[in-house]
Amino acid sequence: MAQGLSDLSSALALRLRDLARLLDRLDRLESGTGEWLTTHTQADMQDAALDMTLRALRLAADPTNFSILTYLASRSTATMADLEKASGLGRLSLNERLNDLIQVGLAGRNIDTDQAQLTGGGAALVELIESISEATAKKLAEGLKPATR
Repeated sequence: MAQGLSDLSSALALRLRDLARLLDRLDRLESGTGEWLTTHTQADMQDAALDMTLRALRLAADPTNFSILTYLASRSTATMADLEKASGLGRLSLNERLNDLIQVGLAGRNIDTDQAQLTGGGAALVELIESISEATAKKLAEGLKPATR
């Protein structure tokens, strides 16, 4: 597996692991049985992995979200004010989009400093999408060359 795909799958797996641990913790509270995680099957994990992968791809494929990801990819960290200017979104809309990206592990946010960062998974997905785009443009250019006789 290419390093970028390995980084992305690792990031998505870590996000799912954190969510599973949270659900397990909630299940162990007084109202739960504490059995949820022990009854979680391999098929359940595969379903969750597919769902998380598709969610990440869908979110990254949105042009506005992708511009946020590429902006974050070009710097180590960005303030919310900088992201507002770069994206053209208002504070509320930007926060919702960033929260969506955080939910699937493509971005992170430090509330104390009001800054956002790209995660390893986000960087890998940006790189993958840019590679596909470049290869597509190259194939298109080749396909549009005039035929010689």
